[in-house]
Amino acid sequence: MAHIDAGTVISADAEVVGCTLAEGSALLDLKTYVYYSLNEVGAFVWDALEQPVRFDQLVGEVAAEFDAPRDRIAADLQRLVTQLDAAGLVRCAQPA
Repeated sequence: MAHIDAGTVISADAEVVGCTLAEGSALLDLKTYVYYSLNEVGAFVWDALEQPVRFDQLVGEVAAEFDAPRDRIAADLQRLVTQLDAAGLVRCAQPA
């Protein structure tokens, strides 16, 4: 599992497909055929991960969209990205 810090670059795994639902998104891991569900904020994050993004940029994008303290957003995103990484749904890398 990757260590997530401000400079960590995160992107959706190419073998995971998602679709938008009424209140979030559904993800299918094509390697394992396991489905995952995301709430509205998780769906926003997933859409942002279509292109590689630094963790601190992702925090800023979520803060601009949702009304919550930035430190809480960062903590919640760190938990979400860690869970997505553990499930193999995202790729995390440190910049060179």
